[in-house]
Amino acid sequence: MSVQGSLAEMRDAAERSRTAAEPFACLVSARGHAELGRRSLMASQLSLAWHASADLSGGSADVAERLRLASRRAFERGAQGLLVLVTHEASACFDRIPVHDDWLGLPRIQMWSAGSVMRRAGGEGGGAWGEPRRPVKLKAREALESPRLKDWHSQALSKIHEAIASGRLYQLCLTFPVSFSPPDDPATVFAALLARNPVDHAAWVSLPDFELLSASPERFLSVQGREALLRPMKGTRRLDGSSTEQILRELGESIKDRAENVMITDLARNDLGRVCVPGSVRVESLFEVERYASVAQMTSTIRGELRTGLDVWDALAAAFPPGSMTGAPKIEACRMIRELEQGPRGLYGGVLGWVEPSGDAEFSVVIRSLQSRGGEARWDIGGGIVHDSEAASEWDEAWAKFAALRHLVST
Repeated sequence: MSVQGSLAEMRDAAERSRTAAEPFACLVSARGHAELGRRSLMASQLSLAWHASADLSGGSADVAERLRLASRRAFERGAQGLLVLVTHEASACFDRIPVHDDWLGLPRIQMWSAGSVMRRAGGEGGGAWGEPRRPVKLKAREALESPRLKDWHSQALSKIHEAIASGRLYQLCLTFPVSFSPPDDPATVFAALLARNPVDHAAWVSLPDFELLSASPERFLSVQGREALLRPMKGTRRLDGSSTEQILRELGESIKDRAENVMITDLARNDLGRVCVPGSVRVESLFEVERYASVAQMTSTIRGELRTGLDVWDALAAAFPPGSMTGAPKIEACRMIRELEQGPRGLYGGVLGWVEPSGDAEFSVVIRSLQSRGGEARWDIGGGIVHDSEAASEWDEAWAKFAALRHLVST
């Protein structure tokens, strides 16, 4: 069943499903960018169609074929759409990449079939979801910006500099989690996130023993007909409210951020080139600066035409993991992430997607997100490190990305 609905109706449906412990996914365009293909939907009556664990390592072509077969079966059984979750640790399924053990046993790839979908064509402007119905606070399980964590970050940055100097890397995305007690009232947390941080790729996903509350601004992959699009974000500035226009201008003109962005844009162009018609891949826009509630982001857009016989699953396999969350070269960056980061990322740095029966699809990068499982909750932050990165500024940039959640944390 597929029906039309407003964001307010989706919110009511999501909150009822959460209260009833029924799995669902709300994918919300809260900035209202209908001209960019943004749309909102509430998927319910979810059933697990397929999942992959650590023993799947057949390579990208094998994973794409398994996903294709599972999706075909789900749509033959009447699925109105498919919810797809791919963790960072799933990188090992697509290529020979060392990763940490899965976070609390979270499956590396999950595909959920939706029996009912409420849709909203295009987005609605910020505030359409509505304000939180009650106050809420999250309890951190460790001191924020602790000296221990800052020392680790500084030491890891030095090792990345050494790897860059030796020619092993050009860039690496270094990240770390902040631990919380799982929220007692995720509905209010999600409403609070959207109220302060309207973004195009917000998501509230509630599955058995896993919940995601996401204020992600980053599109990963879009497939519309034969056209595939990647839109990586790389380059961040904290907005303090007093000099916003100057900060936006400085980000757009920053040599460091432009270099960081172009490395990932080139990586994304090469990823699409693996599955697109030769000569069709083009960089549509470069160094676009977008303003959000607490940060400014630099974004580029790459498009290409999929080769005959290939589909969204081939595009996903070619482009995963998102280069903006690994670094370049991608495989070597993933190896060093395994060496430096202290544990698995889970869905953070992975992707969340929705696939229509037609094969059209939209995937976002899971960032600015609270994931909960097995009595644990985490919000991960980080940033790209290049040869001229400085420890103090990279530490500040990482915590700038925590601003979306900071007002909800009890002190």
